[in-house]
Amino acid sequence: MKHTATFLLITAMALSICLTGCMSGGNVGETVNPTPTADFMPNMNNRQTQESADYDWKANAAKVEANIGRISEIAECRVVITGNTALVGVKFDNSYKGEMTERLRQMVAAEVLAADPKIETVAVTSYPDDVEDVYELSDRMLSGKDQDDLKEEINEIVRNATTLR
Repeated sequence: MKHTATFLLITAMALSICLTGCMSGGNVGETVNPTPTADFMPNMNNRQTQESADYDWKANAAKVEANIGRISEIAECRVVITGNTALVGVKFDNSYKGEMTERLRQMVAAEVLAADPKIETVAVTSYPDDVEDVYELSDRMLSGKDQDDLKEEINEIVRNATTLR
């Protein structure tokens, strides 16, 4: 009986010490609110770019578009590139009733930047007229049109007030 009581006492003390070591020293009720960015087209000049060969967007755009399509709110999208600028037109899933948010823009931009770290600006639009134009530009690029020939049209959509909201 004496050994059992001693064993229980030692076990309780060991458990107490283990639980004390797992406790956080910080304020348990403290939360950190993220600060939203002011510009939805992040300028990536400050990030470190990886030295790599040029990304072949013509051959690999479908893979990036598929990755973006895995975002639950997005049904499908198209990506067009000119220089170091990417323009992404997205169509929302029918079950999503919201609008383009900063969180969605950042998620889309992250997929583009993961594929090609040389991209410095990612513009994302869900405005139907702009999305239709992006799809048309993508089709023209896939049919062999040089992306430099489409540069002005792409930049016009990037600068469009509907894209910049």
